[in-house]
Amino acid sequence: MSAALALTDSARLIASWRAGVLSLPEDRIPCPVMIWREPGPSGREGIWRTVRKAMLLFVDEWGTAAADLGWSTEALFGVHRLAGAARSDCTGALVTIYPRRCIALCEREIHLDRLNGSPVVDRRPAFISPDCVPIWLFGK
Repeated sequence: MSAALALTDSARLIASWRAGVLSLPEDRIPCPVMIWREPGPSGREGIWRTVRKAMLLFVDEWGTAAADLGWSTEALFGVHRLAGAARSDCTGALVTIYPRRCIALCEREIHLDRLNGSPVVDRRPAFISPDCVPIWLFGK
């Protein structure tokens, strides 16, 4: 294998995150209890597409830092394998929080922007349940 084709562990992890998010359907929420809605021209519209885009943006802008800081797939994109997003002990930071742009990331916390000025802070769990799977593996 040439050196140009060799990927670091971080690069492989980031590539797997991107592929996983891209595998999620754009037109429907992929697991139960993800009920994000916003007003639209004909009533309440789903905003899953916005959530999915926010996940991809995070991977592009913060993926390397997240991998280097030890954030796991489940800590970011996890859901309970049977209950989906209903189990907060298995739900990753990018799944539980309304889609916001990441503004800071450290070893134990992710900071997401908020309209009123104060950031939303989610803390990386100390323990990931064995029932936690990446959202793209929910129901599989």
